[in-house]
Order: sequence, then C-alpha cells, then structure tokens
Amino acid sequence: MATRLSVQPDFGHKTIKVQRTSSLKRKAWLAVFAGSALFWIVVAFMIWRVWG
Repeated sequence: MATRLSVQPDFGHKTIKVQRTSSLKRKAWLAVFAGSALFWIVVAFMIWRVWG
C-alpha cells in the first residue's frame, strides 16, 4: 500500500526576516554567560563538597 504526499510548490521556499535588535542580542548573550557562570559555580561547589 503506497501513500502519496503532496505539498504546495512554494512550500519551504518562503523566507521570513526576523528583526533582531541589539538589546535582544545583548540580553541573549547575558543569559548565556549567566547560565554558564551558574553552571560552573555549581560544579565548583560540588567539587568543594566532595574534597572539602
């Protein structure tokens, strides 16, 4: 039994431009760095608890 899928000819070829402001980029990088710092603080605390 064969199933045939049909899609519209312009499917997947449309591009949507997203406006990214500098403040959004700054907030995104701040979130990345804050998450990374929090991760390493937790790792350091766990190491300190094991060997402390």
